[in-house]
Amino acid sequence: MNFSKLLCLVLVYSQQLGQVLVEEIKECEAKTPGTPVPCNGKKGGARKLKVKKTIATNEPDVKWEKDAALESDNTKYKIDGGKKETLEILSLDVPDEGEYTAKNISPEEKFQVKVVDCLGGKTASPGLCQGKLGGIIKLGLSDGTVDSISWKKGTGDLSADNSKYPGGVDKATLTIKNLDDEDEAKFTGGANGEGEHFSVQVADCFGGGAGKTVECNGKQGKNLKLRISGSVTSGSVTWAKEGGELPDGHDKKGTKDEGLQLKTLAPPDAGTYTATYAPSVTESFTVKIAEPKASDGTTKKAPTTGGGGGDTTDKVIVHDKKPDGGSGSSVLSYSPALLVTVTLMHLLLQLAA
Repeated sequence: MNFSKLLCLVLVYSQQLGQVLVEEIKECEAKTPGTPVPCNGKKGGARKLKVKKTIATNEPDVKWEKDAALESDNTKYKIDGGKKETLEILSLDVPDEGEYTAKNISPEEKFQVKVVDCLGGKTASPGLCQGKLGGIIKLGLSDGTVDSISWKKGTGDLSADNSKYPGGVDKATLTIKNLDDEDEAKFTGGANGEGEHFSVQVADCFGGGAGKTVECNGKQGKNLKLRISGSVTSGSVTWAKEGGELPDGHDKKGTKDEGLQLKTLAPPDAGTYTATYAPSVTESFTVKIAEPKASDGTTKKAPTTGGGGGDTTDKVIVHDKKPDGGSGSSVLSYSPALLVTVTLMHLLLQLAA
């Protein structure tokens, strides 16, 4: 492998590597005796809680509780340390939120665990936070013990707005509601709005990274926003559709065209879209479009007219008298191919007789 190819690989995967380093399991240590310390953990990840007090060898082991006593099972909870002073919560999910207490020590130490979508990182490798258009995303400080917490969007301070930021803008977690393109920005949280950084991305479907193809499901008549997951080091993203041109009315989003919005989806918009950007990175999106559903759950069919469209199969209509001999007729419909087959079978049977 020559040096230029090696350099490209380093640049492509540096962001992913930085994110992995950010997501290392950090210990959340008690701070003020008797006051629960905020401990944020990423959904699906793990979080360690650690007793601050030094426990003498002749003192009893720590007992951990959340609603009831917790036991180490290596699937949800892992208790470590000579005096069982560390609790690791595995596979974090919303039900794991709540207050955890370390008992058998005086004073007892408490931890308030919250599960978030992403944790903060440093300036060079901010926490990557991806949320769906119209949805909700929760950002969390890795260190929730800092004082005088505030949040910034870009370089401006966030103001309290319960309809947009329910839960406030002065805590170790920031919830962003009703996500839209305006929320795609760099957020910073910590003491006086400094400390930990977050890169918020908003779309309906996110790329899987360099050389990967993801499937994006859209609905006929609705919009669909695609977005790359990587970082553009220079220039802007070039979007294309394999085997054709980008649909009319498409809209590129972001300062470097990181997103592509397909408007009012129609069947011809289905296919594979590619996003290419420096240094020689391509992410692919396979767009599938579902037909709208009727109120009874069945798929709506486009209305047909005599001028074309609908069922284009030729049919032969056979009229027959009603069995009761009454007026009017019943209608039987056959395709020409079926009639030819029946006729041939009839001739073969006659020859065989």
